[in-house]
Amino acid sequence: MGRQAIDLVPYARDAAALMGANVRTARLNRRWTAAELAAHAGCSRHTVAAIEHGRPAVAFGHVLNVCAALAIPLFVPDPAELARLTRTQQQVIRLMPNRVMPKEGRSDDF
Repeated sequence: MGRQAIDLVPYARDAAALMGANVRTARLNRRWTAAELAAHAGCSRHTVAAIEHGRPAVAFGHVLNVCAALAIPLFVPDPAELARLTRTQQQVIRLMPNRVMPKEGRSDDF
């Protein structure tokens, strides 16, 4: 049994297409082949092609590695700022409860 197709909502489909276009543009600006980018990112040239075509079944880690190899900023342009924001968000998460309890509503049971 093969992989199950992932049906993206329009916003996600557009985001995947934009990411693919950004990867392709950055790769061509560096004058790298897909195989050269794949070697830098630790994946196959087929994976690079799938990312460039905006295919949603590509592993998220591969997308991150390809973007890192091309120095494409994902959240903020400065790596130090990204690390600071990550630490801050992790601190916020640690302060949150481990599970979400449902709000207690009125009981209709008499």
